[in-house]
Amino acid sequence: MPPARQRSLGLLLRLLLYARPYAWLVGITLLFSLLYAGGLTGRAYLVKPLLDDVLAPQISADWLADLRSSADATRLDPEVEAQLAAERAAMEARVRDGFTVILLAGLAIVLGMPIVRLIRDYSGEWVMTRIGVDLQFDIGSKLLRIPLRQLQSGNRGSYVARTTNDTLIANRAQALVFGEALQDVFQILVALGAALYLNWRLALVTLLVGPPVGVVLQVFGGRIRRSSRKRQQQVAEVMQRLLQILSGMKVIKALNTETHERDAYRDELALYFRRSMKVIRNRVYSRSSVELVSQGAFVAVLIVGVLGIINGFWNITQGVLAAFLAIAAMLYRPTKNLTRMYNGIQDALPAAVRIFEVLDTEEETPDLPDAIAVERLRHGISYRQVHFSYGREEVLRGLDLEIGAGETVALVGPTGAGKTTVADLLLRFHEPDRGTIELDGVSLARIQRNSLRRLIAVVSQDPFLFDATILDNLRYGRPDASFDEIVEAAHAANAHGFIEAMPEGYDTPVGELGSQLSGGQRQRLTIARALLREPQILIFDEATSALDAKAEQLVQKAIANLMKGRTVLVIAHRLSTVLAADRIAVLENGRISMCGRHEELMEKGGLYRELVDLQLTKPI
Repeated sequence: MPPARQRSLGLLLRLLLYARPYAWLVGITLLFSLLYAGGLTGRAYLVKPLLDDVLAPQISADWLADLRSSADATRLDPEVEAQLAAERAAMEARVRDGFTVILLAGLAIVLGMPIVRLIRDYSGEWVMTRIGVDLQFDIGSKLLRIPLRQLQSGNRGSYVARTTNDTLIANRAQALVFGEALQDVFQILVALGAALYLNWRLALVTLLVGPPVGVVLQVFGGRIRRSSRKRQQQVAEVMQRLLQILSGMKVIKALNTETHERDAYRDELALYFRRSMKVIRNRVYSRSSVELVSQGAFVAVLIVGVLGIINGFWNITQGVLAAFLAIAAMLYRPTKNLTRMYNGIQDALPAAVRIFEVLDTEEETPDLPDAIAVERLRHGISYRQVHFSYGREEVLRGLDLEIGAGETVALVGPTGAGKTTVADLLLRFHEPDRGTIELDGVSLARIQRNSLRRLIAVVSQDPFLFDATILDNLRYGRPDASFDEIVEAAHAANAHGFIEAMPEGYDTPVGELGSQLSGGQRQRLTIARALLREPQILIFDEATSALDAKAEQLVQKAIANLMKGRTVLVIAHRLSTVLAADRIAVLENGRISMCGRHEELMEKGGLYRELVDLQLTKPI
């Protein structure tokens, strides 16, 4: 079996295994699909007894009645006349009995099939909808476990497309297999069984359609899969372009580049359209080819059947031929549907590949089996010969840094020196390439990640708020906090005043990313949220660099309240905060080049003095 074929089967099987938790419902769907197929075939099969056991005997009975009338006119022998009457009565009895059986069978099929189909459709749709939700949940859950470095280097549009569009398309393959495909397969099997029972020679003529259909599916299936893979890649590009427009709307409008963005978005959509049409063309070609083969087989059965009746071979009667043609007509639709299903699966498999690429992505390094939980910081934090790179070039090259418990250390350096990386490594967003980071002498790799992060709170340059109320955002890091504790934290963060001035107070929605609040208000809310967690370690990453003087003053007061009694790492803050630090560490060329208080570093000169001199025009 070709490797590509094996991969297709493997992908499809992996998709279908998502139905394993719902096997009992799948079983119900299978059973009622089989019953429905039997009902359809039985309905068509009733044509044979209707013609051979009802209509033909009725015609014979009518002929005997005409014969008896003629006998009355010519005065046939009484014994002959009695025999004709008896034969006519027997035929009429057969007609009545046969018609009664056909009528009852037809009534049972007519009344039962809607119920059977209802159960089949509902159970199948439930399973498919549930599997689609499970797929999206698994991808969303996986994204939360993927290393931050990989997420940041990836394409956001691609992740969105895989979670939404790709899961829907992949789920379509499952729906085809568990829904229409099952029904059509059962329909074909039951109909073929009935056809073989009616006349196996005519059934063989019908089966001649198989090889040509197989060739058509093989040729066009590969084309569909290749073109579908390119189409799905383009969906991600369209998503990414749209996300960029939404994220950069202020810049776009400020620079008056709406026309450029519109044209770029139109170009991405045009390419998506062309790639989609390539998939559609191959689908249409495939269906048309199967249509030609199926129609040819139907005509061949019709011709052979009529010749069989005329010339008396293969035991073909009018009833057999009529029922066979009805069953053959039933084979026509599911055969076409199976072609569509096969093409649909080939269309969906590239989406499945993209989904499983995410699900198979390496996750964050798991905690060691003997990892310990930490409850407090007693002695301090140590960076020992830490090396780290995001790609080829190292950002940190043997960094050494000590931060004592309860100490405030400011980390300064030029843009791109790796200051934020130092904080991210402490949070275990990344793992060092070499070297260790220790908490009270214990390597972070030996500490449970969740317990480590419970000790730390981060206040960054771009305060992030969820599209929820102020209360929900403050309580996010500590769901069990009481309202009084939330108000106390808001007071300490200089946020209570503006919150109370809001129309709905703490129940005021902040909008997407806090769009209904000013930058200073957003920052004070994140400080209140950090206070509420009662962290022992604080990281301030450019916390006031984007604020005006008045907002900075309010935030600085909130920061001062937050820093009391805590271990603090301040990254490239403005000079006022740097001066308040117990020590200042200068990050240069991936290492700490000097460390000390402000006065000591100014005397030494070098990079720190240059950064201070630039403070008049640019914060350090």
